[in-house]
Amino acid sequence: MHDDNAALSAVDLLELNRDLQGSRAIRLLATTNLSLYATLMERHLNDGALPEAELVVHLERDLHDLGDPQSGLALIKSWAAQGWLHRVVDERHDHNACYLTQDARRALDFIRGMRRQDTIATGGSITGIAARLKHVAVKVDNDPARIRKHIEAEIAALHDELDQIDAGQRPQPDVTDCYDEARAIALQMERLITDIGQYGTMIEQATAALDEPIDSNTAYRDRQRQMYSDYQAAWDSQGRDSHRAFLRMINDPDQRAEFEADVAAVAAALPDLDPALRKVMAGFFELVGHQIDEVERIQQRCAQRVKRFTAFGTMEQSRGIARQLNDALGAARALLKSSFTDSRLDIDVPLARHAVTSVGALSFKIGDLSHPKPAKPADGDVDLTSFAALTTQVDAPAMSAMLNDALRDGPVSLPDAVAMLDTAYLGHVIVLWSWALSQPQARTSEHDTESTVVRFQSLDGRDREIAVPRLTFTEPISTLAGAAT
Repeated sequence: MHDDNAALSAVDLLELNRDLQGSRAIRLLATTNLSLYATLMERHLNDGALPEAELVVHLERDLHDLGDPQSGLALIKSWAAQGWLHRVVDERHDHNACYLTQDARRALDFIRGMRRQDTIATGGSITGIAARLKHVAVKVDNDPARIRKHIEAEIAALHDELDQIDAGQRPQPDVTDCYDEARAIALQMERLITDIGQYGTMIEQATAALDEPIDSNTAYRDRQRQMYSDYQAAWDSQGRDSHRAFLRMINDPDQRAEFEADVAAVAAALPDLDPALRKVMAGFFELVGHQIDEVERIQQRCAQRVKRFTAFGTMEQSRGIARQLNDALGAARALLKSSFTDSRLDIDVPLARHAVTSVGALSFKIGDLSHPKPAKPADGDVDLTSFAALTTQVDAPAMSAMLNDALRDGPVSLPDAVAMLDTAYLGHVIVLWSWALSQPQARTSEHDTESTVVRFQSLDGRDREIAVPRLTFTEPISTLAGAAT
């Protein structure tokens, strides 16, 4: 028996499976509350985006009926933190909108398939497979005699069908085959609705690491090359081809009208088709439209990341040149000092005055050659101003605008502010933390020791946790202050 993975070593295959185990889709399938989460997601978020206030009402109503004491808003924030739900500001309607991520949709497709016991092994499946295989074989075959024989047989069958129509005869179709074929098409449409967003997921992954800190020019260069490589893979992917094909079909009124007429004819002639699959067929264009809108939102986010990444690289390149000049000056000073071995003067000989924009260099002597004393833990609070460099990789104006919009409904805690982000990195957490410390009455005596664990994504793609204090935003963040934190 031939194994497709025979060329992979056990170590390589294990690493691939570990990557899959860490995906958000697998995490959703492995959660202990899978049945509850899948029920609520499928009831209220399967058809696209929903206003957050409306979603909270629906969730709390169902949770009350199910006897679950959870809060609807807390559940939404938990899903967003786990990467199963997008919470974005809908500027057109001035409210938050919620919709499932691609990973959550993929997990729900798998659950629905198991619940319905989906199968393609039906009575008419082998006939359909043989017909489609014949169609492909004729296209790739180079035997003129075989191609001619197939075309003539199709022409003869079509002439017979036309003669029967002219004679007023219409043979009854095989209902079983029609149901089997319609069900297979509906299952494929259901999967396509999720897969059409795969192109957006690929470009999201191509830019996901651009917000992470960069400590050298080499790291910037490597990350830039990786971004271009990932973008090229997304550009050449089948997901992009499907995305463009659906855009053309949706924007063509003739093709769309013909498709909708075919769906109506199938629904009318096959009343016993599964209601869920019938709903997928009837709302196919609307559901695909939601996926295309999500791809456009992802493209906008990726464009902002690339813009910030490029601007940071230009600034970092200037800093790198200054560092190289200062390193060269420092090396020259050390070499010149070592040449004055006969000099009795213990002085520094500067080669040039430091430029105002230069980072500068510090010269010192070790007076005491004994071993230093062991380090002791530092007391007091962390000085978040040392993390100011992270703000160059955070879209502070956009984040402050999002936070100010949320403050219209009342105070917002620091953990809630982190949960509002689609993808939170360490830079976002630190900047929000520093903003919260500058708020009036940032700490109260009863909350000085309380902290909450929030999740963020690291450079290696894994989810991390950090404990932050229970600080509260009560005053708006000014755009200028937010941009120059």
